[in-house]
Amino acid sequence: MQKIGASTPTANGAGEFTHGQPGSGVDATQIMPAWLNAIQRELVHVVEAAGLTLDTADDSQVFKAIQTIQTNAATWLKLSGKPTTIAGFGITDAFTKTETTSAIQQRISDLVASSPAALDTLNELAAALGNDPNFATTMTNALAGKASKATSLAGYGITDAYTKAGTYSKAEIEELLKNITALPVGAMVAFPKGTVPPGFLEVDGSVQSAATYPDLAAYLGTTFNTGGEGAGNFRLPDSRGEFFRGWDHGRGVDAGRALSTNQMDAFQRHLQAPPAGMTGFLTIGSGTWAQVTGSGTTLSPATGGPVTDGVNGAPRTASETRPRNLAVMWCIKAWNAPINQGNVDVAALLPLAAQATEANQETAKIATQAQTLAGTDDALIVTPKKLRWGLSISLAANGYIAAPFWLGGWVIQWGTTGAVSPTPAAVSFPMAFPSAAYVAVAVGYLGETNVGANQDAIYSFGLSKNGVNFKTYGSVVANGAKYIAIGS
Repeated sequence: MQKIGASTPTANGAGEFTHGQPGSGVDATQIMPAWLNAIQRELVHVVEAAGLTLDTADDSQVFKAIQTIQTNAATWLKLSGKPTTIAGFGITDAFTKTETTSAIQQRISDLVASSPAALDTLNELAAALGNDPNFATTMTNALAGKASKATSLAGYGITDAYTKAGTYSKAEIEELLKNITALPVGAMVAFPKGTVPPGFLEVDGSVQSAATYPDLAAYLGTTFNTGGEGAGNFRLPDSRGEFFRGWDHGRGVDAGRALSTNQMDAFQRHLQAPPAGMTGFLTIGSGTWAQVTGSGTTLSPATGGPVTDGVNGAPRTASETRPRNLAVMWCIKAWNAPINQGNVDVAALLPLAAQATEANQETAKIATQAQTLAGTDDALIVTPKKLRWGLSISLAANGYIAAPFWLGGWVIQWGTTGAVSPTPAAVSFPMAFPSAAYVAVAVGYLGETNVGANQDAIYSFGLSKNGVNFKTYGSVVANGAKYIAIGS
């Protein structure tokens, strides 16, 4: 497509028609065969592209061609009997909803049923998605390669596949599944450090809020309460400094014990033999003996101190009976959510979720660019980037200021021309006005020393979005003119 100015020098500065001013030496625009032929070819191409044959007796063929093109574009969406599934279109490199859900559920089941060590990796799930870090993009590109008539699943009427908004990438699925654990709330785990991991509380006998940890409170109930916990609270067991022992539960090894009860240390009942090498003792009964002291008339029970057997080293003594051990911190599983919901005081946050106003510091949504341009919603927040959208400035000898579109999009331009004479001089604006040019005014420039000769008035004509024409009706304005133009 071309303007008339591409084929004749008699067009105005914007390359458009002008009726001319013969008295001023401005010729009317001449219509050239090259321009007419270009327009004719454009129209013929439109008609033939619509499948029509040129008909000299039909002056409505361009209109009919446009209608045909519109009809063809809408026909695809109205076709009856077209497939509604991925398989119906022969697409083989995309997962259906059923396949996607089944694969994810199977992986979750495998993780939950496995040992904790197997939870350290998500390679199996990644393999199910082909180790593709951009799964959503790959599937979208595959669909685009199979059909070019539409750009979305809905465009094909497919109902058994997830849209992009409902599709998770490999990284997103890994992020969701990394917090899945096979440990139920209430399970106790030993940790070798003094840092409590997310999802756990130290088993330290502390009092906790049932509102903060509702799942743990439901599991423990009041089992470990000792009184004084207060309404809505519960107490944790205290594992600090304790060994754990399996509940007897009717076996008879540790009979009479109730679950979660404490038990003091003890030493197995036994009989004591006299110390090795002792002389002068009297056996009183089986396993009972006493050393004879003094003149032999006083009996005093005596035992020997711990001595080595010559093989296992010196015996170790302490205030308790204990095995060799390693100190760990026991923690209890308190919640299963990825984020500790219990640490967030939702009730305290509710007032902050109200709509922000000039008087209240609360919350508000970020305005879209369309809402910013509309300028009608007083409950949204506008970001600096959106405030500058449409703002453009060029501070130069020939420059402009274009206001943001939400301020109306007005544009002011300025510049300097060359010498102005009765022969029209076309001036191009520093930038084309986006919508329209409203006025352009020029004044003669006397120069830096204000010694220019008397100069004629400067007139403008042919104002367009791209430029304007200036001229005088008498003398020449040798130093040129300064002009300003306003538009939008």
